[in-house]
Amino acid sequence: MGEKSFDLDSANERLDGALDRLERQLRSTRQQLGTASELELKVQHLAKERSRLADELEKTTARASEIEQSAKQVSLRIMGVMEKVQLALNGENEAS
Repeated sequence: MGEKSFDLDSANERLDGALDRLERQLRSTRQQLGTASELELKVQHLAKERSRLADELEKTTARASEIEQSAKQVSLRIMGVMEKVQLALNGENEAS
């Protein structure tokens, strides 16, 4: 009878050890799942931010192109006015 008690005590110890390991593994798995969902949320946030930044870049690029075209037009107008002023000055110098 003493032998059966010893086997029961040993089995209880092994069961307790197995349950402890199982609980530790469960906590670890829950933590990893939590980390995975946090990462997934961060990735989704980064994807939205990337999309927003891409839209903003597209708008900024379009605006820069418009400004460049306007600058070219202003430059051409200034050159035209300078030529007219130069012609006018040359005409006055010839008239003098």
